[in-house]
Amino acid sequence: MFALSTILALASITLAGPVQKILADDGGPSRPNDPDFPLPAPLPFNTTLPGVDYELIARLRTSPNSVTRHALLPDDAFKFDFINPPNVPFAKLEGRGGTLVNAISLTMPALIGNGAAAAIGFTKPCGFNTPHTHNRATELAIIVKGRMITEFVTETGVRKIRAEHNTYSMAVFPQGALHLEFNPDCDEMVFVATFNDEDPGLNTPAESLFLLDDDFAGLALGLEFLEGADIDKFRHLVPATLAQGVESCLRRCGIKKNKVEEGEL
Repeated sequence: MFALSTILALASITLAGPVQKILADDGGPSRPNDPDFPLPAPLPFNTTLPGVDYELIARLRTSPNSVTRHALLPDDAFKFDFINPPNVPFAKLEGRGGTLVNAISLTMPALIGNGAAAAIGFTKPCGFNTPHTHNRATELAIIVKGRMITEFVTETGVRKIRAEHNTYSMAVFPQGALHLEFNPDCDEMVFVATFNDEDPGLNTPAESLFLLDDDFAGLALGLEFLEGADIDKFRHLVPATLAQGVESCLRRCGIKKNKVEEGEL
């Protein structure tokens, strides 16, 4: 859940408040002020993430053993502040539905070689961490404030698993399972997630589908009768993560449905 939602490849971006341009490689208007899109755009070939110490990470990954890795890091490298995270890509993802703070190998290099990572989700009323997978890790998510509804599907042919969690309940999402978290109440919900890999990975299928060529995306959605320009109209409607819904929750909590305000596109 890094959600994992930043044009990381551009040196001019503001990392403290990352935003994303439209997913199309070569078309469609950008939405630089839209908080529904906090995830990174694909990193182009032969480019690097701004603000990341590649040299240190390379030295940590090629160190002979744990003793030599520890010698490369100061004491404060072994501490991660989830309230004031480092100003590096992926450390803090913000959307209309809340904020996700990630302690992963990219944001906390001391995790390299330790096979673990963690995140905290601060989810607003009716906040929705949209369906996603973690390519390399199983996730354990513990709710520490509020109430949470979870669903996941591990693979084709397996039934959907749905559960409602009260405070201090835990959900398990097997590695690679498509899963979501939803705050059904009108108060903030907070969950702590742990992973058994320092680089759990993140894939948001709704976004990834629209990275495909328009013809293929249309076929997958049953929209093959639409022209490519019309596929773009659907692409622009896909929220990345940390969105707000469901409509019944929004009505109950007195929250207006999101609308694209003038000047946001």
